Order: sequence, then C-alpha cells, then structure tokens
Amino acid sequence: MALIIFTSLFVIVIILLYIYLKRSYSSSPDDLPGVKPHIFFGNLINSGILTGKSTFAQVMFDYQRRFGDKFQFWLGSHRCLVFCRMEHAQTIFADHHTFEQSPLFLPNFDLFCPNGITMLTGARWKRHIRVLLPMLKRAKIIGHLDTIVECADRFIDQNLHPGQVHRDLISCCQSFTMNVIGLIGFNSDFDIHVNLPIKKAIQDILFYIPLLMMTPWVPRWLAKIYLKCNWKYQRAYRLTQEFAEKLIEEEQNKQIGMEDERPNNLIASMVSSLNEQANDEDVSSGLTRSEIFDEVLTMMLAAYETTSTVLLWFIFFASKNPQVQQRMKDELREHHLLMTDDLTCVPPLTPDNLASLTYCECVTKEVLRLAPIGDLTTRMAVRDTIVDDVMVHRDQTLFIALHNINTDGRYWLHEDSRKFAPERFLAEDQNHHPLAMNSFGGGHRACIGQELAWLELKTIIVRMMQRGVKFEDASENIGDYDERITFFPTNLAVREDKNHDPLAMIPFGGGHRACFGQELAWLELKTVIVRIMQRGITLEDASEHTGSYDERITVIPNNFAVRVRID
Repeated sequence: MALIIFTSLFVIVIILLYIYLKRSYSSSPDDLPGVKPHIFFGNLINSGILTGKSTFAQVMFDYQRRFGDKFQFWLGSHRCLVFCRMEHAQTIFADHHTFEQSPLFLPNFDLFCPNGITMLTGARWKRHIRVLLPMLKRAKIIGHLDTIVECADRFIDQNLHPGQVHRDLISCCQSFTMNVIGLIGFNSDFDIHVNLPIKKAIQDILFYIPLLMMTPWVPRWLAKIYLKCNWKYQRAYRLTQEFAEKLIEEEQNKQIGMEDERPNNLIASMVSSLNEQANDEDVSSGLTRSEIFDEVLTMMLAAYETTSTVLLWFIFFASKNPQVQQRMKDELREHHLLMTDDLTCVPPLTPDNLASLTYCECVTKEVLRLAPIGDLTTRMAVRDTIVDDVMVHRDQTLFIALHNINTDGRYWLHEDSRKFAPERFLAEDQNHHPLAMNSFGGGHRACIGQELAWLELKTIIVRMMQRGVKFEDASENIGDYDERITFFPTNLAVREDKNHDPLAMIPFGGGHRACFGQELAWLELKTVIVRIMQRGITLEDASEHTGSYDERITVIPNNFAVRVRID
C-alpha cells in the first residue's frame, strides 16, 4: 500500500513539474519574437552556443538579422529581453532607479566572489564603490604611467623575439595585465614577489570561474557540490586566500603610524577602510575582511580576462593591417618619440605626449569598438516599466547587445562598420554618439576600471610601436575566436619583426674596450656603398666566385671575382 501511495505521489510530482516547466517556457502573444526554447537549456542548444558552433556575439547578430532590434533569448531557464539599438541603451542606462545590475551579468560568479562589486546592488554596492572608485579615477591612474611602461617593456623583452612565429601570446598578455594590476593595485610585483604555487593557484581559480559562468543551466546546488568536492579548486582557493591575507597584513603594517596619509592604491584604500562591523545602513562604514578578499579576486579576474583580451585583439588587427602600424610609427616620428639608431634609448612617455598621439588614440578606440570583448551587458528591472513599447515586468532581465551597437552601420558612417579602420575617428565618425561605442557598459554600473584599461592599452600599443615592434600575419592567423568570460582570438599566430637588441650585432666589440674607430669605419663603409650605387655601378657574380674565405688578421673572401657593369 505504501509503495502504491509513494509511486502515485512521484507520478503526480513529475506531471506537475512538467506542466510548470511547459507553462514557464511557453510563449504568449505579447512576447517578443525569438526561437522556441528547450526545457532547462533554453536557446543555448538550438543557437549553437552550447555545442560550440556559435558564440554569443554571432548569435546576437543572427537573431537581430532574423527578428529585428528587439527579441527574446532564453539563457537556460531565464527569459531575457534583448535590445540592440543605441537608443535602447540610452533609455536603460539613464534610468538607474528602474534598472539595476542583473545576476546574469556574470552567471554563478557569486559562488566565487559573493561580495565582489560586480555582483552587488543597492546600498552594499554604494558602500564598495565608495572605497574602490577614488583609486580608479583618471587623476589617480595617470600617476602610474611609468609603472605601466615598465610592465610593457618587460612584456616586450620577455615575449617578443624577432623572426619567431608567436602562438602562445594569450598567457603572455595575461601575465602583463596581471603584473600591472599587481603593481598598481596591490603594490606587489607578481613576477618577482609571487611564488610559483601562488601563481598556479590564481590561474586555477581563474580557470574554474569561467567554467561555471559559462554553464548557467547547471543547478546552483550542483555547482556548489562540485566546488566543495573539487580538491584542486579548494587548494587553489586556500592558497589565493592566504595570498590576499598576506597583502592585507603587509599593508596594515605599512599603515601603522601613517594614519594621516591618504591611500595611493587599491589595497591601501581597502585596508584603510577595514571594518568588521561594516554594514549597508552606513555606506561610509568601510569593508569587512571577507569583502576585501572578494574584491582582490575580482580585480585579478578583470585583469586576467578582459584587458589581456583587448591586447590580443590589437595584435591580431595590427598583424592584418601593416599600414596602420606604419602610420602609428610615422606619428611617433613626428613627435620625436620613435626609438632612434641608439637602440638603448627609448624616448620617455609622459601623460602629455601620450595624449598628443591622435592616431594612436584612434587605433585604441577602434580595437575597443570592433573587438568582440564583451558582447553584451545586462540589467534587471526593479519595477514594471516600458522600453520602446515593450512591457518589462519587475525582475525581468534585459540584455543590451553592446557589440551589435558598436558595429551598427546606422551609427558608423565611415566605410564598412565591421571593418578595422582607425581613420573613421578622424573622418565622418569623429563626433559619434558616446553610446554608439559602448565597450565598458554605461550608466551608473559602467566598468569602474575603464580608465585603467584605457591607459594600459594605449600605453602598451604606443610602447610596442616606439620600440620598433612590427607584427606580421602568419598563415595560422585565421581570425576565429573562442568564448570564455570574454571573446579572445583563437589560432592567433603572428611573426614579430623588431629592431634587434644592440648586443645581437657587435662587429666592433662592446663595453669600454669597443673599437674606438667604429664611427669612422661606419661612415666610411656607408659612404662608399652609397657612392657606388649613385654612380650606377652593378656588381655581378663571376664563375670563379666560390664564396670561400681566407684568414689573416681578419677573414677575407677567397677566389673573389665579380664583373662590374656601369649603367
């Protein structure tokens, strides 16, 4: 009897669950157009995202072409309204009383950083932004220009070797951006002061975060069990937490007796605000220790995934457009910033001369506009409202298709809007609408690190061009991209051609005992070569010219025979 009752109840529960899911996924006449979803997976399978056939950016373009500027997309069990016009973004970003950050902005990220600023809303967000934002404003960031230049030089010296085909630039770019945030944000040189186990732990943490973020259909309880039982993740989390605790402790020791000094970096600002009784009722009450740890991890993730991706896209676009690299170097030459024949001397970069490089700024803008770094941002309605005649109910998630707007021909008039053309910012698109280019989101929830990302990107681009780096296209460089938290180019392969290291060519020796007659020899040789060519002389190979050589004080060609012809 008990078995019959249990079986009956089980069948009833299954039927009710099916009816509930069926109704949840059913469309109504008032719904925006879209593709019929699958239960649990929504549109992730039939769009090709889950199977790897398409990326979010490609799907957003395809759906806009099929359904127009407003459509719906099911992210797992979440029905999302997608808006693709600049005017939509303007309406949504401007109304911060109605639209707040959505948990789907970074799905499942709160499993790792529940107190990270990207996941917070309301009074708690205000409490965190009060501590973090002052250190990330342009007036503060520009003071770290020399540090960024130092990291850029290290990146070039360690990773860009002339003549080689570079296929593993992803990790190199990630290392560069991690070093920048380490030095600027935490006053720690990750290359020198962070040991290998900690680096590996941070990389492991940053592996699992996008893994679960890209699987929003997985039940949260199952994701929690997976992380709890994953010994590798638990070890990485423990080591990363110990590293963050060490940063906090070191900063606390520095601040002893220096209470009157104002913080000069992120970790100093956070530690100076440390207050275990911090609460949302008082937005000036500071941060707790666990909140500081989550913010440290959030900042490292932002550096590891986002800024490094933009740098990769610059390298990709530069390798495909050598004329852009040449024009940048021409501009540097005009401002006397290009490296001269003295390869040990690179003109310094200052805020003023960096700001004067108009074309280099156009290139930076075009990379941010065209690269599919973050294809969309999200908002959640906190009350019922209407957007472009679409009824939006409370708790409804909205997607703003940033990459669609960034490449929309209705807002970009110069050439093909999906073509890499930095000149557009000097021509018809010079005075484009601010929201037509939306790489960092908008409104009160725009990326708080955008000033650092902008300065970081422009600085390393200029520095590479300053130092004579030239990226050449390689056959494997096919232009595909993979999707994690951001979109990064896959199969990226470029050949780097750079002015050689001074000691890679030492015909006159080096140091204090180098040949003191080298200037005469250099001028003498160059002059006679130029004069021979000036006089129309052609040197032709003769049959006796075998290419062997004899050794005396120097090594001279043997059986040397040429035929001279004067034009």
